[in-house]
Amino acid sequence: MKNNIKLFAILITIITLVGCKDKAEYKKINTSQIEKTNDLHKIVVKEKVDGGGYVYLNVTEDGNDYWMAIATMSIEVGNTYYYNGGMVMKDFVSKHLDKTFDFITFAEGVRSTEEIQVSNEQAHEHSNQMVESVGITEKVEKAIGGTSLEELFKGKSSFNKKSIIVKGKVVKVNNGIMDKNWVHIEDGTQFNNERDLTITTNEEVKEGDIVTFKGTIVLNKDFGAGYVYDIVLEEGTLVK
Repeated sequence: MKNNIKLFAILITIITLVGCKDKAEYKKINTSQIEKTNDLHKIVVKEKVDGGGYVYLNVTEDGNDYWMAIATMSIEVGNTYYYNGGMVMKDFVSKHLDKTFDFITFAEGVRSTEEIQVSNEQAHEHSNQMVESVGITEKVEKAIGGTSLEELFKGKSSFNKKSIIVKGKVVKVNNGIMDKNWVHIEDGTQFNNERDLTITTNEEVKEGDIVTFKGTIVLNKDFGAGYVYDIVLEEGTLVK
């Protein structure tokens, strides 16, 4: 499940996988547009195109040619690579490339060997990330006229489709996903173990920043393929 969520961020995560600089109206992904796969894939790269933080690959697999997109990494045209899983999306429009893909596969990355290898350094880094992920953010003073995350999570239904102001520390950022930046904030408060609010925005912030956003709260936001956000603040704009 964690891998599926992580991969979706790549759709959703990358999903875009389209460049961070693409600024366009967010469009909901229809469930019928996405197909998830879990198989091992062996591909040969025929062409690569920079996509602004991501790389688009034209590959061949078992005699079939198709396009895929992954986070930027060193790729050699003509080489053989492997990857697991992936999400196939229909009629995907890349504003960065000014191109519409009939079908495109979004993957977390590719590797040069069939087996997945994890170095000690990677394992240690992952361990640190897990420790950090359960850390508690120090309390951030509520913005004037704003709402704390505790108040928001406690009274979700009363905030649905309402414009509010929230302030907190940026704990995670995924840029350029579905032409939006996805920002996660915490303010040191929580309700029923909920303490992280997801914000979609065109603003650019960094992890560790203390930010104040204004936007509209939407409940049960469905992005397709079974991925539903219980609560999200959409079209967030920074309050100076």
